[in-house]
Amino acid sequence: MKNWVKKGLLWGAIGYVVTMVLFPVIDGEDLSVTKLILGIPLWLIVGLALGYLVKGTKETAPAKGRKKKKR
Repeated sequence: MKNWVKKGLLWGAIGYVVTMVLFPVIDGEDLSVTKLILGIPLWLIVGLALGYLVKGTKETAPAKGRKKKKR
């Protein structure tokens, strides 16, 4: 499995748990099975989209104390 997919699924799972489970429990709301089931594909798509969007971002500036290699 590609790295961006793993990261996307992780972010999707974190977003799902926080928004669909944690916030309603903190607010004292009842957990709805319908909302929980509908949240799975939503957060799956959101997580994969986030993982895909950030897959190409890398730090471009060299770290302090490093010298650039001569070619």
